[in-house]
Amino acid sequence: MKITYIHHSSFCVELKNSILLFDYFQGELPKFDKDKKLYIFASHFHQDHFNKSIFEIAQNYPDVTYILSKDIKKKRSKYVKSADQIVVVNFNEEITVDDMKIKTLESSDVGVAFLIEIEGKVIYHAGDLNWWHWEGENSPKENKYAEDKFKSGIEGIKGCDIDLAFVPLDPRQGDFYYLGFDYFMKNTNTKVAFPMHMWGDFSICQTFKNSKYAVDYKDKIIEINKDNEVFDINL
Repeated sequence: MKITYIHHSSFCVELKNSILLFDYFQGELPKFDKDKKLYIFASHFHQDHFNKSIFEIAQNYPDVTYILSKDIKKKRSKYVKSADQIVVVNFNEEITVDDMKIKTLESSDVGVAFLIEIEGKVIYHAGDLNWWHWEGENSPKENKYAEDKFKSGIEGIKGCDIDLAFVPLDPRQGDFYYLGFDYFMKNTNTKVAFPMHMWGDFSICQTFKNSKYAVDYKDKIIEINKDNEVFDINL
């Protein structure tokens, strides 16, 4: 399995027969194998997770399907010839697209998180489903609401066996940066987890791996050092 970290929360996952592109909005795209089915996911409309330029990919790659969160308003393009190429999902849905099973979770912010079963692998992309604790910005009541919303989302996959996960690790949260990632790892059986949503501060990966919070699962965390970094993962 080849995984390319593109930028921010955008990843490309290349499997034997399929390619999955998540939350692309900017950065250098890898060259996609045109003999493989391409699935493009967008978890929500925020400008750091979605850009309408994803539809331009369809002009060069004939076998593309888009899976878009319902909150995304821009859903058509001159490059997308058939309405069947676009699948719109709401949270707490379970659907099948070709041979791929998709379960969506409600985000603690906007849109959805994706849990995907494809080619014998289970892949999770959080979107903006995270434990958003903003000390000094939000009131204790607001932070408690955000905590409960996050935990409610994760409840839908609690104890789930996940091969590959992409999970927020946001340095803007200060001392509380680890909360969502830590809770996710302790409540799922995840083999490999990539941090994301780091706003270019890749040092947060090593900080977290060396922290007391990650002691029990630090070997499962993949350390990212730059945009367009490629990883070969044996799962």
